[in-house]
Amino acid sequence: MADELLRRTWQYAKWNEIRQNNEPKAFEIAKLVIERHAYVAGKAPITSQGRKRFDQITEILAKEGIYLYRSHEFRKPIFPAKYTEKSEEIVRPPAFLKTHAVPKSPLTLALSQRFANKDCLEFLAGVLEDNGIDYYGKSGVASALIDKARNQGQGPNSYLTGEGVTNLLCYSPLTIHIPKVTGASHTEIWDKIEPHLRKGAILSYSSQHFGHTGIVDRTTHDGWVYINASGSGSDRKSYRVLEEDLKSEITNWLRRAREKNTFLDVTIGSVDRGLASAYNMATPMLSSSRTSTINLLS
Repeated sequence: MADELLRRTWQYAKWNEIRQNNEPKAFEIAKLVIERHAYVAGKAPITSQGRKRFDQITEILAKEGIYLYRSHEFRKPIFPAKYTEKSEEIVRPPAFLKTHAVPKSPLTLALSQRFANKDCLEFLAGVLEDNGIDYYGKSGVASALIDKARNQGQGPNSYLTGEGVTNLLCYSPLTIHIPKVTGASHTEIWDKIEPHLRKGAILSYSSQHFGHTGIVDRTTHDGWVYINASGSGSDRKSYRVLEEDLKSEITNWLRRAREKNTFLDVTIGSVDRGLASAYNMATPMLSSSRTSTINLLS
């Protein structure tokens, strides 16, 4: 039963890994998943104590790398408001973290022309191909991610995300899980990702209701710059390549997660030449006509 329940989530890959490598741990996780599902299915007491137990189970699973919704993160609440603790006070970020425009460099101006009307994943895919990493080809990155999803019984597009690309091409990527945004969340994220910041690193955000990806580029006197493609929903004409202050961008995604009352995952990794070599294009573009791009292999 636990296998079927986790198959419906984005945690199935991690579950498969645990099940194959640590049978006793998989057994304990399965028991917790089934116990937790009893609350979702309305077969366990919907009480204040029940809500605490539900979140306790969810927290235990998160420590094992299985990230599921806490009681307050469901679109249709399982537990009535009277059984939910008052929201923790959110401390507003300091003024210097407010979003501010970063002057576009010649590099970003060139990227803006080439990737006009492309979304964030299409932008990342284009930069990968500029670096000689095949994304769209028959044996490219996208095909590998689609095969991975199908082999795990998931929808074909499940791993066509910034996180999917990072986990495929980066050695030991870092993922930070923020179950509930608080005033300490920004500091927690920054302290953990700062040692991993370098030019060309892929950095992605994901949650229950949204996802985004981009590339860390350079440092200015204000800090690190995050280059990404952004726009408004399905309006393709609104999408453009942006340079944004990374600290401010983290603040914005935390604010969005808080407004949606959901978790936030932040994933960062640098492309590994060895892993990327499995997807080499016949003619790398970076060394020829596409010098105006971000070097992911520096």
